[in-house]
Amino acid sequence: MQSDDSHRLDALTTAFNHLLQSQDLLQKRLARLENFLQLRAEPATPERVSGEPPTPPPTTEHIAGEPIQLSVETEPDVRPTQPQESGLETKVGLTVVNRIGAITLVLGIAFFFKWAADNNWIGPAGRVILGLLAGFATLGTADFIWRKRQQVFAQGITATGIAIIYLSLYAAFDFYSLIPQWAAFLMMVATTAMAAVLALRYKSFAIAVLGLSAAYLTPLLLSTGQDHPWFLFSYLLLLNVAATELAKYGKWPRLEIISFIATFLIYGGWLLGRGARPETRLVATLAPLAFTAQRWRTKTPILFSFSQLLTALTISFIWSQEETNFLLLALLVAAAGLAFAHLRSYSLAILTAFLGFWLSYAAHLAQVHEPLTQFSGVTCGFFLFLAWSWWHLVLQRSAPSTLALSVFAINGILYYAYSYDLLNSNHHLWLGPLAAFVAAVYLAFGIFLHRQAAESGADNRPLLLALGIALSFLTLAIPIQFTGFTIAIAWAMQAAALTWMAYRFNSERAAVAAAVVFSLVALRLFLFETETLPDPLSYSLLWNSRFFTFAVSAGAMLLSSYWSAKIFAPSALATYFSGHFFLLWGLCLEIFGWAARSATPENRLSLETISISILFAVYAVILVSAGVATRTAINRISGLGLIGIVILKLYLFDVWQLSRPYQISAFVILGILLLSTSFLYSHFRRLIETWWKDEKTST
Repeated sequence: MQSDDSHRLDALTTAFNHLLQSQDLLQKRLARLENFLQLRAEPATPERVSGEPPTPPPTTEHIAGEPIQLSVETEPDVRPTQPQESGLETKVGLTVVNRIGAITLVLGIAFFFKWAADNNWIGPAGRVILGLLAGFATLGTADFIWRKRQQVFAQGITATGIAIIYLSLYAAFDFYSLIPQWAAFLMMVATTAMAAVLALRYKSFAIAVLGLSAAYLTPLLLSTGQDHPWFLFSYLLLLNVAATELAKYGKWPRLEIISFIATFLIYGGWLLGRGARPETRLVATLAPLAFTAQRWRTKTPILFSFSQLLTALTISFIWSQEETNFLLLALLVAAAGLAFAHLRSYSLAILTAFLGFWLSYAAHLAQVHEPLTQFSGVTCGFFLFLAWSWWHLVLQRSAPSTLALSVFAINGILYYAYSYDLLNSNHHLWLGPLAAFVAAVYLAFGIFLHRQAAESGADNRPLLLALGIALSFLTLAIPIQFTGFTIAIAWAMQAAALTWMAYRFNSERAAVAAAVVFSLVALRLFLFETETLPDPLSYSLLWNSRFFTFAVSAGAMLLSSYWSAKIFAPSALATYFSGHFFLLWGLCLEIFGWAARSATPENRLSLETISISILFAVYAVILVSAGVATRTAINRISGLGLIGIVILKLYLFDVWQLSRPYQISAFVILGILLLSTSFLYSHFRRLIETWWKDEKTST
C-alpha cells in the first residue's frame, strides 16, 4: 500500500513539473508573437524559489497499471523573422488614403476660411482662434493615436494639425490683418520649428513632407492679390532653412528637393507676373541670391548648382537694361559657384558656374547696349575662369579632370566668339590683335605648365591643351588681321615654328598640330593663291606675290620635314612631298604666265608642255644631285621618280601634242638631262651602294 502511495506521489510531482515547463514554453511563444506584432511585450518567466532542485526530465509512469503518457515536445528552433511588408491593399487603404485624406481636409479648412469671410459668419478673430484651437486639438489627438501604436494613421493627423495652424496664422496676417507682419513671421517660425520637432520625434518622413507642403501652400491658398514680396520671400527663405536642417537631422534628403521645387515655382510665378517692374528689382534680385546662399549648407549639392544656374539667368532677365549691375551680379554668382565647388569638393558647381555666366551673358547680349561695355563684361568673365584654371592647375597642382580641362579650353573660345560678335561691326581692326592676345595668354599659361611638369613630372595634358589653344587662336588671327597672300605665308611660318617646337621638345603631338596647319596652307594655296593673278600681263616672271607665297610655303614645308624626321615620320614624309609639290606647282604657274605672254595662241600649248617637261627633268636632276651630295636616299629616289614621270609624259603625251621643232627640242634636252642623271649614278655607284649597306647595317 505504501508502495502505491509512493508511486502516485512521484507521478503527481512529474505532472506538476510538466505543467511548469508547458507554461514556460507558452510564455516564450507568446512573447515571440507579441514581438512579431510589434507590441514590445517582454516575455515573463516564472520565478524559481532559491534552492529548488532542477526539474527532472519528463518520464512515462504507470499508475495502478494504467499507462499515463506525460511527454513534453521539444521546442522547435524558431528564428525571429522580419515582419513581412504590407500588401498592396493595406498600403493603399492605410498609407495612401491617409495622406490624401489629410491633404483633402486641409484644403477643406482653407476653403472654409474663404467661405466664412465671404459670408461674414464669424468675426475674423473668432475664425483665427477657432483655427488655432482646431490645429492644436488635432495635434493632441494625433499624439494620443500615436501612443496607441497607430503610427501611420497618426502621421496624417499630425500633418493636418500643422497645416491648420499655418492656415490660421497666415489668414490672421494677410487675410484679416489682425496681427502685424513681424508677429506673423515669428509665429510661423515657431510653427515651422514645431513641425520639425514633431517629425523628428515621430521619425516620420510623411509628417515632414505634409507639414512642409502645407507651409508652402499657405500663401497660395490665402492670397488676396496684394503684393507683399518682402514678407513672402522671407517666409520662403525660412522654410528653405527649416527644410535643409530637417533633411540633415532626419536624413531625408528628398525634403530639400521638395523645398527647391516649391521655391522655384512660387518665385518664378511671382517674377513673371510682377518682378519685372523697376520698384521690385531689388527684392527680385535679393531673393534668388538669398535662396542660393541658403543652399550652401545643403546635403544635396546638386540643388546649389541648379539654384546658382537659375539665379544667373534670373539676374539677366531682371537687369536686362542695366550693364553695370548685371555685370557685378553675374561675376558674384559665378565666383560663389567656384568657391562652393572648392570648399564642398563638388565639381558640378564648376560647370554650372561656367554655364550660368556665359548663358546669362548670351541672353543679355540680345539686348541693344554699348558694345564696349559688354566687351568689358565678357573680358572680366574670361579672366575670372582663367584665374580659376590658374589656381586649380598651377597653384593647387590638382589632377586635371576632364571638366577642368573643358572649362579651360572652352572659356577662351566663348570669350572670343562673344567678342567677335560685339566688335565686328565697328571695331573689326581689334579682332586680329585680340586673337593674338588670347593666343599669347594661353601660350604663357602653357609655359608655366611646362615648368611645373618638368619639375614634378605632372600630367602634360594641360600643357598640350594650352599650346593647342594658343596655336588655334594664332592661326585664327592671321586671316582676320591680314589679307591676300600674307595669310598663307603667316600660316606656313607658324607651322614651321610648331615643327621646331616638336623637334626641340620631342613632341609628336606638336608635329601633328603643325601638319594640321600645313593642311590649311595647302587649302589656301589651292583655293585662293592659284587664282590671285589671273592676268599674265600684270606680273613678272618669278618676281610676284604669288610665286613668293608658294616659294615660302614650300620652303617652310621642306624645313619642317627636316625637323620632324626624327619625331614623327609620317608628318615628315607628308611635308617633304608637299613642299616639292607646291614648289613645282608654283613654277608651273609661272610657266603658264610666261607662255601666255611670250607665245602665239597656236604655239602656247606646245611651249607650256615642253617647258614643264624640261622643268620636271631639271628638278629631278637637282634632287638626285642633292641626294648624292647630302647622302639622302629620299632625295635620290624622289628625283628618279620624277624622271619616270617625265619619261611617261614625254612618250604618252608630248610626242602627240608637240609640233616638230618642239618635239626635237624636248627629246634632245630631256635626253641630255637623263644622260646626266645616269652619269651621276655611274660615277657614284660604289659610294651609293656603300651608303645603302651602311643604312641597312645601322637599322
